[in-house]
Amino acid sequence: MAVGAPIKKTKVLILTDSFVITGIISVPANMRFSDAINKFLREQQFLAVTDAEISLIYSGVKMERRGFILINKDMLLGISPSE
Repeated sequence: MAVGAPIKKTKVLILTDSFVITGIISVPANMRFSDAINKFLREQQFLAVTDAEISLIYSGVKMERRGFILINKDMLLGISPSE
């Protein structure tokens, strides 16, 4: 994402092999969500998530809440907007 480019904050649901993470990511305002994620997957190694809530995938037990986390793209099984 270019510096100074308009962005929109999007609530997301992220799945890894062990966790469900809900939070907010920033995507370019002029792109569809799927296009922004595909561009990210090609260009970046980590996805920045703010206001993240981390739960265990199998039990749903909430583990913790963090203001900011980075998720390695190799750990992503799925991501979707949750709004």
